[in-house]
Amino acid sequence: MHVKRYLAATLSEAIAQVKAELGPDALVLSTRQVRRDGGLFGWLGRPVVEVVAAVDRERRRRESGRSTNGTQDDAPDVVEPHPSWQPLALTQALLDPLEAELRALRCELEARRPERSLEGELAELRRAIEALRAPQPAAGADPLTERLLAAGLALRHARALVEAAGGAEPNDPRAALPAVLRERLDARLALPRDDDPAPVSLLVGAPGVGKTTTVAKLAARAGGRGQVALLTTDVHRAGGCEALRAFAASHGIAFATAASPEELVKRIARLGGRRILVDTDGCSRSDTAGLALLQRARAALGERARVHLVVSATTQEEGLRDELRRFEPLAPDTLIATHTDDTERLAPLGNLLLDERTPPLAWLGVGRRVPDDLALPEPGALAERLLGVAA
Repeated sequence: MHVKRYLAATLSEAIAQVKAELGPDALVLSTRQVRRDGGLFGWLGRPVVEVVAAVDRERRRRESGRSTNGTQDDAPDVVEPHPSWQPLALTQALLDPLEAELRALRCELEARRPERSLEGELAELRRAIEALRAPQPAAGADPLTERLLAAGLALRHARALVEAAGGAEPNDPRAALPAVLRERLDARLALPRDDDPAPVSLLVGAPGVGKTTTVAKLAARAGGRGQVALLTTDVHRAGGCEALRAFAASHGIAFATAASPEELVKRIARLGGRRILVDTDGCSRSDTAGLALLQRARAALGERARVHLVVSATTQEEGLRDELRRFEPLAPDTLIATHTDDTERLAPLGNLLLDERTPPLAWLGVGRRVPDDLALPEPGALAERLLGVAA
């Protein structure tokens, strides 16, 4: 089976390329619109159509041999597709290797899946016990609490908000609810300060949460040339630092890499006098070595650094709490929540923010544009999104 990818301005042009090269028996596996690489992070590239197609070369050779020799005695049996696949024009020759690869990937993922830490299990058990101890609201007894629960807020937060709203407006708790939530969220924000004495910002988090894009946004907002420098420790992954390097070059910003905490400290010393933004490797659940390196960097920099834990607003609440537990040894100073434009519900993030042990929120990523789609959290807007129709 031969699989190939084609790019063209239109779908018809791409299909024509497929037929010209692979012949009329080619199978179109997928079509989508993509952008050609260009501009910063590929966002300025022009849209094109991508078509992935395949052809069963072995079967074509067998059929060609039959037509030449006029006999089928020497040709092996052809595996025909199951009738259920005929409307999709897929052959079993294509499905077999794909299914085998899928099984192999599943086995590999199962083998790599780490066991939950004892600390995480205990924390989950405590929350389960608290939920069992807390009496559930009777149906119809407290409609406002039920509305908050339906919006995704945890029971303890819903009850606390309703109680505070009732104290503020006994006759109409619902009218007071937005102001109560706004006040509590306001206390959980940590807006950036220009006079922050710590010149180094370390952005840490799980892979794929948007650390690199956030670093670029922060750098673009920081001012002119010479005001900011970029560092990355993401040097072990192929192409891990190239996007940030290109961004720095296009904006005339100093850029450096560091493969170890000791090298990071040396690079920072040479870049003195600037605000320094550090993009770090993404640490997955099983990457204990990467987390240990971050702890060493945090300890070496001391009071010179602020640690910002980057999380995605699309992550479920249990996943967010797992990330908070994993990065707790770094003592994050603030949270940065990305991908808020990719979800309608911010309740998982809101439940975290209303917990006093959670680091305060500093920034919201509201899109991919640099630097426009990085916003300061506004408590009124957050309260409105959390409440939805509940209030």
